[in-house]
Amino acid sequence: MTAGPTETEARGTETGKSGTTSDGSPSAGRRERKRGTKMSEELARFRPRPSTILVSLLALRYGRPGPSRGAPRRLLHWLALWLAVVNWRILPFYWHAMTLLFPILKAKLRRWKLGSSTPAFVANLHVLGKSPFQARIVSKHCATWNTCDFMFHMSNSAYAIALDEARAIWQIQMIGAAMRADHERVRPMIASTHFTYFAEIPILADFEVEFRPVAWDHKWLYLLATFTTDPPKGSRTRPLNCLSITRMVNKIGRRTVRPEKLMALSGLGMDPSEWETLSRLRTRTPDPASPHPAPSSNTSHLNPAQEWLVSSDPFEPFQKYEALRTRNLEIIRAGLDGDLKIGAERLKEL
Repeated sequence: MTAGPTETEARGTETGKSGTTSDGSPSAGRRERKRGTKMSEELARFRPRPSTILVSLLALRYGRPGPSRGAPRRLLHWLALWLAVVNWRILPFYWHAMTLLFPILKAKLRRWKLGSSTPAFVANLHVLGKSPFQARIVSKHCATWNTCDFMFHMSNSAYAIALDEARAIWQIQMIGAAMRADHERVRPMIASTHFTYFAEIPILADFEVEFRPVAWDHKWLYLLATFTTDPPKGSRTRPLNCLSITRMVNKIGRRTVRPEKLMALSGLGMDPSEWETLSRLRTRTPDPASPHPAPSSNTSHLNPAQEWLVSSDPFEPFQKYEALRTRNLEIIRAGLDGDLKIGAERLKEL
């Protein structure tokens, strides 16, 4: 015959269920349990994956010196080399090199060949007089096996990696002059990225990412990325696989740069004579006693070009793009905030 719980045990059970403690605090026990759960989750982040444990055990097993370990050790060495070769796109610092290092070095080399002249550099980019809606770049990629899933087509996460490369190239080529440390020190910040998928990209298929601005308002710059694959035989139309909308804001310190002014100062939408007049804002004499001695990210010490960029006054020369800007902005808001099916189809109109 089993004895029932004593009065003290019953009281303790009821206390545990209600979350009260002897000190009269009804949530102390609950807080302790949450703290313990959070600590367990933090420790679980450092837990190695099963594949890491397996490779470590194999390396420990066959990595020891011995007279009969020559062939297995050589096999492991060749296997490690083979894995590094086939996974070179996911090696450490690959993203940093392809997204930041190579585009920046390419732009610096081009500017150095032009005598470190900003006007010559902007003219060499062929952006002067070009509509901001036509300021596009195209980056080429391949759906390698390590970017694909078990269905043998490119994983959704790999689209973001390709988009990062295309977006970095566009920023450096189109608005890179304003991001220089000796100019306005504009810093782009990504607020959101939206993907709409239409067709899969098969494994080992070549694809292109076209990146260009499509709309803006007083704060946000909206950029469209179009993912397309090679056309089938007998066709010249590239299949549409994905559309992506990037919402970006540009800052000088903590102050917001108007998108149309940033594009204009970089040469987009401006005739050579207009841009030359506008770029005189950058001309300054390095005088320490001047109230604007040098470009700065400190919002309390802005030079004339920075002050013009962050001012709330609209930019009149860009009024010629107002109709298309308003139309595209309406499509984007309908695609991102409205009905998903109808909005996805409307994004194709951009």
